[in-house]
Amino acid sequence: MTRKLVHLLTFILLCGVISCSDKIRVAPVLILATDTDFGTYTAEILKTEGFNEFVVASLANENVNASYLTQFDLVILAESKIDRVKINMIREYVKNGGKLIALHPHTELAELFGIVPRGESISGGYIRIDTTMEQGKRLSSGLLQFHGEADYYTLNGARSLATLFADKVPGESYPAVVTNSYMKGKTIAFLYNLPQSIVLTRQGNPLFAGIEKDGIPGLRGMDLFTDGWLDTSNSTINQADEQMALLSHCIENIMKGNKPLPRFWYFPDTLKCLVTITNDGEYKSESDFEPQFRDVDSMGAKMSLYIIGVDKVSGAWVDKWTAKGFEIAGHPDDTKEAANPTWNRMDSALRTRKNEIASVFGLPVHTNVNHWFVWCGKDTDDKQEFGAEAKLEEKNGIEMDINYAQYDIKSNQGEHFLGPTGTNQGNFTGSGLIMKFADSRGKTINVYQHLNAVYDQEYNESHDPEGFFNCFKGLMDRSLHNEVYSFISVKSHNDEYYFSKSPLMKMLTYANLNNIPVWTELKLLDFIKMKDEASFTRISRVNNRLAFNINSSLKNNNGLTVMVPVKYKDLRIKGIGLDGKDTRFITRSVKGSDYAFITVESGIKHSIIVNY
Repeated sequence: MTRKLVHLLTFILLCGVISCSDKIRVAPVLILATDTDFGTYTAEILKTEGFNEFVVASLANENVNASYLTQFDLVILAESKIDRVKINMIREYVKNGGKLIALHPHTELAELFGIVPRGESISGGYIRIDTTMEQGKRLSSGLLQFHGEADYYTLNGARSLATLFADKVPGESYPAVVTNSYMKGKTIAFLYNLPQSIVLTRQGNPLFAGIEKDGIPGLRGMDLFTDGWLDTSNSTINQADEQMALLSHCIENIMKGNKPLPRFWYFPDTLKCLVTITNDGEYKSESDFEPQFRDVDSMGAKMSLYIIGVDKVSGAWVDKWTAKGFEIAGHPDDTKEAANPTWNRMDSALRTRKNEIASVFGLPVHTNVNHWFVWCGKDTDDKQEFGAEAKLEEKNGIEMDINYAQYDIKSNQGEHFLGPTGTNQGNFTGSGLIMKFADSRGKTINVYQHLNAVYDQEYNESHDPEGFFNCFKGLMDRSLHNEVYSFISVKSHNDEYYFSKSPLMKMLTYANLNNIPVWTELKLLDFIKMKDEASFTRISRVNNRLAFNINSSLKNNNGLTVMVPVKYKDLRIKGIGLDGKDTRFITRSVKGSDYAFITVESGIKHSIIVNY
């Protein structure tokens, strides 16, 4: 019998006649959540972390009962309004052996988590992860800022995985994340609303929406990070990403007795970093852009150009450069009302520019940078909404926003309120990853947020070309060597190319030396959409074999990489089969855990068998 036939027969066995100890489930993970209280944003965290193997349901759904919960290996309970019936349902699920992770749980569930409520809470503060615990290994041991409500509890049988502090000065502390065994089940609780904290860390203070705060002319997303919202001492730590990694560790730890869960890797193929370049064309013409494009192209890199008017470039020039892989998109201009951008006028600016690009050049527009980074903070009813601009982009078919940028020159907030510059500049949003926006209620907006961290104007006005390069180098080095992962976006205005040319060429040389590609925002968007759309199905374990399918319908030129834990119980991976054939894999440590990396072609279905 051939090896291929053995693999096929084994897979049929795994997918057909499963032992009673481990049946195939619809999905191993259930998220119980609603659009309010940032509950359904939990799904965005899991997708960002690569756990594309979950179902989302609402506690209000009458079909969500005790029998329904038993279909899942793990239930993640987001912050939700919960009645007595559902409280008892959750309690019975855990009591009978269920596994539960709760995010800012109702106090009446405290017994499940081995804690006692103190009847007090705080808004914002810090957590410190216990890196001696398995769930915290290789994560940051420093104080990490969080936003939103957190409750004070006393331990009553639980073990603390992270500690809560009201401020950065050492003082009274309480548990922030706890783990516990309850009857036959296991539980973990984040005693603050993790999804809310991730959104507020990445997007800023919703109470500042539509208000001029930083003294720099024009309302921008950066106004949302003023008045101490941002702890700049943690600039080189992606604080939001570290807390999402803690949730990932908790998921893997609580599931280790059931089955290893596959994940998708953050980056294309097996890369540890990726770079994009954007260029705001302002009022320049193609003769101005041509030398810069040639320079970038000569380095094997590509660039996104956002233009204000279509009269400055010809169709032939656009066709030439888009054929080479460059991106031409719109630069909506609402600067006439920059001090108070309104929903209707910004909507018109977005729509006008998109329609111009489409009608003159025949190009769709899916990524966006506004002139002056103008950010609308009011909804259709003229009420505060820090996600309003993203909602307008969603309305106009925009899928990636690059309007958040590190620029704080001459601000009334003091020098560098968005953080230090040069080597120690980080991502002021607390994240180097690509995630979707949410509105102030917590409902996900179908527009991705990509921070423009390496911004030429910040360094040009400081007369610091070395700082411009060192900012880029610091972000890349930490991503490559310190697991502070970043999708790095560089801004190189054509207006300021006299300043940025030399440091930009150094950046591209450094990227090439480290084999890191430089893409357009559109190409990055296509990859992220592909990664998020892919899913794992029919995950099953029989004895020491793990089997699952990868479903993917979006094609991409770059590989989709699967991560599978190298260890399962006391066993290690012996071999992996892909679509009935033995396949090669590499082993890599990620945040303290060893994974096998298997890169597959996207856009088609795959079957994988892992032998331990």
